Formats: sequence, structure tokens, C-alpha cells
Amino acid sequence: AGARKAADILSELIGGEGKVGLIPFWPGAATSEMREQGFKDGLKQYPKITLAAVLYSQSDVRVGMDVTEDMLTANADLKGIFAANESGAMGAAQALEAAGKAGQVKLVAFDAADRQLEALKAGTIQALIVQRPFAMGYEGVKAAVDHLEGRPVEKRIDTGITVVTSTNLEEPEIQKLLNPI
Repeated sequence: AGARKAADILSELIGGEGKVGLIPFWPGAATSEMREQGFKDGLKQYPKITLAAVLYSQSDVRVGMDVTEDMLTANADLKGIFAANESGAMGAAQALEAAGKAGQVKLVAFDAADRQLEALKAGTIQALIVQRPFAMGYEGVKAAVDHLEGRPVEKRIDTGITVVTSTNLEEPEIQKLLNPI
């Protein structure tokens, strides 16, 4: 669902048309594949958007930077990128900055590490798809206790996502999400 939302946001940022790139992290890794498929499914709503490249970051910032450089070289008219994890996002951000395309090529990324938040504030990243780690932990422990006590447990528990942008970054609800303790 978060990756489908990323497709919506990226479409909005680029005006609903143009070429975009996708940077998942590992082929065969369940979370990477789900985010890749979710983004591709989300793009199906936007017939004027072309997925120009899918290149894996291998969860390595340097590789993320290299694959972003490759995308930019092969697609001079690239309008946006979705990076499916922190290392891919930071590699993409560094490549966009080095190419002088930060803010021009729109970048939407998963996660909200400190350096991603800095890139968001700087305008290199336009939106972050943020999970709710406190809720994930709480619901995980609750499900484990329920299971141990013989109560039924949902097969899938969705704790939702939040979109963080420079516009809403300082809102109390967003700050609580980013700094739950």
C-alpha cells in the first residue's frame, strides 16, 4: 500500500506524465518485491507515466548512487524516482545532487532516517513514505500474546503509512511519528 501511495505522490509531483525510475533493494527479498510490485501496480492508474528503469540498490548507498546515475544517463528526460528503502534513497539523492538535478527530478522514498529527513528539508527528496514503527512493535507484541493465549490473530495486520513532506514535517502528529519516545 505504501508503494502504491508512492506512485500516486510521484504522479502528482511530475504532473501525471513522463518517465520515472524505480530503485528496489534486492531481487527476491519479500519486502523489496512487495514495494516494487506495489509501485508498478500504482503506476497502472497513470497511462501517461512510463516506468523507464528498474535498477536495484542492493541496500547499498554507493550502488544506489550508481544506478541513479545510470538512469539519468539513459533517460535525460527522467522526471521522477521512487527509492524503496533508505540506502537506495540516499544513493539517489547523492546522484541527483551531483548531477545538479536535485529538486528537478522528483524523488519519493521509503523510510525516514535522519539523513533522509535532511534531504527532505534540503529539497532533494520531495516525499517520504513512513511506516509506524511504534504501532508495528505494539501490534506485533499484542499478536504474539494473543497467539500464546489461544486467541485468533489476523494473518496480516496493517499499521498504515504516513506521507511526510517538507510541508507537514513540523506538524506535531508527524513529529510524534518520527520521534515516538
